[in-house]
Amino acid sequence: MALLWSLFEGSEVTDNGDEPRSLVTVRAINTTALRAARAWSLRESEPHAWREISRMHGVLLSFLPPGEGPATPVQMIENLRRPMRDWVSLPWDSLPEELGAFPILGGDDELTGEAVEYGSDYTEALFENHEVDTGWIPRWATQTFEKVERSVYTVLVSAGQEEYVATRQLLVEVPAAPRSVVRDEINARGALRTEAYVPLPPDQQFTSSGSAWYVPCPECRWPMHVRGALLTCRYPQHPGRFEVTFSDAPGTLPVVTGPVPAEALDAAEVVSLHHAVWRYITIPGTTEVGLMRWLAKHRGVEVDRWPHKDRWDITARVGDTVFEIDLKDVRYPSQLAAKPPHVRYVVVPDYRAWQIAQLKRTLPRERYTPCTVRTLKAWVKKALGESR
Repeated sequence: MALLWSLFEGSEVTDNGDEPRSLVTVRAINTTALRAARAWSLRESEPHAWREISRMHGVLLSFLPPGEGPATPVQMIENLRRPMRDWVSLPWDSLPEELGAFPILGGDDELTGEAVEYGSDYTEALFENHEVDTGWIPRWATQTFEKVERSVYTVLVSAGQEEYVATRQLLVEVPAAPRSVVRDEINARGALRTEAYVPLPPDQQFTSSGSAWYVPCPECRWPMHVRGALLTCRYPQHPGRFEVTFSDAPGTLPVVTGPVPAEALDAAEVVSLHHAVWRYITIPGTTEVGLMRWLAKHRGVEVDRWPHKDRWDITARVGDTVFEIDLKDVRYPSQLAAKPPHVRYVVVPDYRAWQIAQLKRTLPRERYTPCTVRTLKAWVKKALGESR
C-alpha cells in the first residue's frame, strides 16, 4: 500500500492550483474505469474496443500497488459492476462521498446512469495523442467536462446581462436542432455564438425507413441514448425507457412508445449540445426555465432571470415580497452545504424532496430557507393572495 498512499501524501498540495493531488489522482482512475466500461459496451461493433480495454487495464494498474488491482482486463470489467469503493484501496473518507459509490458498468453492459451523471463530474484527459482513431469514445472520456464548460462560460462572462440571459436560455431551450435552426435561433434571440453544439453522436440516433432519426427526451429535449430499439435519457431523473418500432417502408415514421408521449425527429444536419453543456447548463436550466415560465404567467409577479449573470437564478417580486431563488439539482445535499448559495431560497426539484430535511439541518436556519419547487409556488400564490 505504500506506493498508492504516496500518491496522496501532502494532499493539500495541488497539481493544478485548484484541487488536492488526491482528487486529481482519483479523477484519472475514474476516467480509466469510465473509458474501459465504454469500450466494453461497444466491443461488438468497434474493432478498437479490445485494445482500449487492455490499455485502460494497464493504466489502472499503474495507479495501484503490485497485487492490488485486477489481474486481467476481463477481471477489471467484472469489478466495474461493483462500486469502486469495494475494490480499490483509496482514502475514500477524504474524497467527495459520491465518488466510487456506484457501479460503473450495469448488467446490460452499458454505463450505469449514475456513472454518466455523476462519474463524469470527475474525469481527466488521458492519451491526448492517440495511437489509434478513438473517435468512437465520447468526448467526456477524453476531455474533462470542466474544460468544455469553461469554454462556454468564457463566452457567457464576456456578455452583457441581456446577452447572457439570451444565450443561457438558448442552451436550455434548444439542446438539439438542425444547424440552420440553431443559427436562426441565435440571431433571433440576440444570443452569443459558442462552441456548445457538436454533430449528433451516433449513439443518439437510429435508422428507420432509410433515414436517420433521433428522439428528444420529453423533459430536457436532448436526444435520448439509443440501444437497439430502447431509448433512455442520460439523466436518470427524467422519464424512463422508451421503445421505437422501426419500419422499412419509405416515408413511414418510426413509432415511439413509453411512459409519456415522445416523437422521432429527422436527424439530418442536426447538432446537439456537448454532453458537458447539457449536463451542467441544460439539466439545471430545465427546472429553472420551467419555474421562470410559471412565475411569468402570474400577473403581479416581476421576474429577473439569472441576476448578475447567474449569481443566483431568479428574483421574483410580488409587491413588497421578494423571492431570491437559487435552484439546485444535485444528488448529494452535502454538495450544497460545502458551497452555500448566495440567497435565502434554496429550491430543489420536486423529485429531490427528500433532501429538504437534511438541508434544513446543515444550512444555517437564519440565512436559508430550503424548499421544493412545489412549495415555493405555494408561497408565491399566497403572496399573490391566491387560495390555491
